[in-house]
Amino acid sequence: MIVIRSDKEDAKEKVEKRKSRSFIPFIKLVLTFLVLFILIPIGITLLLHLPWYLSFIYPYGIVIGIILIISAVWTIYKGIKDLKLTYSASGYENEDELVTTGIYGYTRNPMYFGATILILGWFLVLPFTFILISSVLFLFLFYFTAKSEENQLSQKFGKKYLSYKRKVPLFIPYPKSYKK
Repeated sequence: MIVIRSDKEDAKEKVEKRKSRSFIPFIKLVLTFLVLFILIPIGITLLLHLPWYLSFIYPYGIVIGIILIISAVWTIYKGIKDLKLTYSASGYENEDELVTTGIYGYTRNPMYFGATILILGWFLVLPFTFILISSVLFLFLFYFTAKSEENQLSQKFGKKYLSYKRKVPLFIPYPKSYKK
């Protein structure tokens, strides 16, 4: 017996399959986050008998921290917006084009840079030692993730990406913008 299925049924099946698988990676991500950036820093703080709260930062750090948090949210927003992502049934997609304009003309990783500023601002608002240790762990994570992504982008875009890489810094932007 031959059964002919329509494309609509295939599309529905793919969406249902994707929905059923999408929850497990999220749980793994949350557990990894909790272990790496909450439990390990708290453990280090307790093991080394470090002060739990860094009180010398408190009264002055709040204003600077709030400014950093607002700047970080704007930086992350611009990084996402400048990617020009489009949404489809299979998720968010890029047009397979190397983005070198906008905020990407100042830093190759604006979302990682923004997240770093966000964590630093969070630490200044709430100066707990475990947040400082988490910040250092996040910096390592962002650096190694960015390097991994750079290898993929070098393979995908070749000389165009290598030229962009020479002109624009990895994380910390400087005023000189990228010119085509």
